Amino acid sequence: MNLEIKNLTVKREEKMILDQISLSFAQGKNYCILGKNGSGKSSLVMTIMGNPLYMVENGEIILNGENITTLTPDERAKRGIFLAFQNIPEIPGVKLFEFLKEIHDQKNGTTTFLAFKKKIEPLLEELHISKDFLRRELNVWFSGWEKRKIEILQMKLLNPTFIILDEIDSGLDIDACKLISEMLGAENTQENSFIIITHTFSLLEHLSIDTVYVIKEWKKEKEAWPELIEQIKKEGFSEL
Repeated sequence: MNLEIKNLTVKREEKMILDQISLSFAQGKNYCILGKNGSGKSSLVMTIMGNPLYMVENGEIILNGENITTLTPDERAKRGIFLAFQNIPEIPGVKLFEFLKEIHDQKNGTTTFLAFKKKIEPLLEELHISKDFLRRELNVWFSGWEKRKIEILQMKLLNPTFIILDEIDSGLDIDACKLISEMLGAENTQENSFIIITHTFSLLEHLSIDTVYVIKEWKKEKEAWPELIEQIKKEGFSEL
């Protein structure tokens, strides 16, 4: 299974935010997307996920041979694309259990309350999440660490092929980053691919990166091997 970005040009509120960018991602391999703030990294993944604020002016997003450029975010999610946000929204009035059951049923078909309860509870135990969270409103008064664990819970539940992480280490302390990295490493198989945007690189400790893409001024500047990460750690982006 492959995810291809072909000559993608995107605007938001009439402003150019991606300019003829082309990237490809293969199932079973992991990727890191790097670049300075404002280079277009988050805009790229929002466009891949189908955020309606990002208007595709030209180009295509191809998933396993299918053009998904005009599909809605939920249709893309059903096909195996998952996006973990940098800033996770709080949704008052929606219980976590209701939300998890809805996204599960949208992808897999309707299940009964009891059948879903039997499915979700072992996943909660694996992630050391209390069952009491299921009765709480989605992400309301959750800590940053708790919100990230709930996202990993969603990931385990949906079993997506392409898992996009948009600076999810933002706001986490060192210990939490290490734990998240370990959890992600445990989920990584030949059946999925991680596409990671980060500035701190701590998430990469338990994930093997196959290819690095560097984005500069809304375009792909460079495609390189993982060794580039070490260079950027030492020298930043100015020497590229």
